[in-house]
Amino acid sequence: MIGGMPRRSLCVAVALCWALAAFGAGAQPAAQPKSRAKAIPPVTAQVEFVQGGTVTRAPDAPIKKGRRGAPPSPPPVAAASAVTTGTVLTEGARIEVPNDGYLRLRLADGSIVRVLAGSDVELRRLRRKKGTDHYESIIDVRRGKVESEVAPQKPGRVFEIHAPGAVASVRGTRFDVSVDPEGRVGTSVSEGKVSMQPKSASRRQAAPATLVPAGQGVVLGTDGRLGQRRALPAAPDLSGIPAQLNDASLLLLDLATVSDAGGGYEVRVGRDDALTQVVRNGIFKNGRVEFIALDDGAYTLGVRALDPEGLAGPEARRPLTVHARPVPPLYQSPQPGARIVSDGGQLICSQTAGAEWAHVQVARQSDFSRPDIDQPRLEVCRLGLAALPLGDYFWRVASVARSADGSVRHGPFATPQRFSVVAAPTVGQVDVMDGSENPTLSWAAAAGQTFRAQLARDEAFTALVLEADLAQPSWALKGLPRGNYFVRLQARDASGLAGPFSPPRKVRIGGVVQTSTGGGLISSDGELINRP
Repeated sequence: MIGGMPRRSLCVAVALCWALAAFGAGAQPAAQPKSRAKAIPPVTAQVEFVQGGTVTRAPDAPIKKGRRGAPPSPPPVAAASAVTTGTVLTEGARIEVPNDGYLRLRLADGSIVRVLAGSDVELRRLRRKKGTDHYESIIDVRRGKVESEVAPQKPGRVFEIHAPGAVASVRGTRFDVSVDPEGRVGTSVSEGKVSMQPKSASRRQAAPATLVPAGQGVVLGTDGRLGQRRALPAAPDLSGIPAQLNDASLLLLDLATVSDAGGGYEVRVGRDDALTQVVRNGIFKNGRVEFIALDDGAYTLGVRALDPEGLAGPEARRPLTVHARPVPPLYQSPQPGARIVSDGGQLICSQTAGAEWAHVQVARQSDFSRPDIDQPRLEVCRLGLAALPLGDYFWRVASVARSADGSVRHGPFATPQRFSVVAAPTVGQVDVMDGSENPTLSWAAAAGQTFRAQLARDEAFTALVLEADLAQPSWALKGLPRGNYFVRLQARDASGLAGPFSPPRKVRIGGVVQTSTGGGLISSDGELINRP
């Protein structure tokens, strides 16, 4: 849970210990006398890992008193300084982690504090008791969430997480404290026990404590009342998450639903198995996770389910590999699911910047276990299909690049696309019903076919005389000058798939003088003699 809330007269002391008896049923964190505070020298904390534009600010300056009758002057806002791995932070430092950030901090006693995305935290007190190995650490969570792994210590060690209206005192355990936008404070316990106790305004009468064991959590409401402790949500099942991700633009995951995850899911991705170097983290209200893309490499995914009030359950983890570069070419032709003819049909994709070759595969099975075509190094992403038998197929493409050291880097394949190789629609034998001046052409056709017809003076069809789209397998030629022409036809099936043009057929318009044998009479220059 994230967000802040105003201070209330009623607050909570949360004592987290290995046994409730270590603190006592009505114990309260004791205020430190000023004289004692001066005797305890400060220590530092070191940033072990940081992600995003995390910044730190110096301690807030004291409020200056105004002149008589004037309100106090607000303190100036401290300048922000960027936090990097290895930065040493001192007492009073304020840490602001953006919504895409994360910070891992190691305290002087070896305890680990993780500050999650969208948090505002102050290192209120970092001390070591003079002449001893007893440390005092107080961290103030103004907004967001922190997770703590507290090293076991001898009695006298102080570790407290403060939130608006609540204090968590711990000794050797794992837990988190969060503040949601409505001002509720929640604690989830992974190891150890929690003694959570509302702190009354009256010190004479303390409210009874509630013991919260590992695997449970509790929420302090905005009314200052402590809710019932309850079991945390179950760990999500991550077995359905693919082991390898290939998207270079986004990191997308679909999580399996957890029945009691009414508050969504807390997700983080780290570079190591222990998730000490978290590069992405956030809360998602449903099972759809979307992060900015990661560089290629090996990662670990961690997911915790959140109950309706934001209490986080145990974390499920699984390894992830990102293999997205070099990015695959873009499909250009044919369209997904298209029907194409093998004669003249081609698979075409774009060229990818930085890639030396395209790898194209064609297979009848979507898993490409037995590809019918496998071309691993096409300099131009274009592949003819003349050798493919009729049938249904899948095709996929990948980019292959050469590194500066000469090694070859094979990128991921794009998502396969389906296509079908079908028989080309054809035109049957063309018959000419000679009407002398107005002949009619006819031919056999399959059901649902339409046609494109072209008429030209030359066999190469460089200059069309007439062109028509026909719904019927016939074409009447009317009003044309006498002479010799060439005609060709192209069939289209019901889906619009076009076959090749038929071979040119010579057609004579206008009657000719016939010989006694029925042939045309030819002049001395070799041309047929037209009838008057």
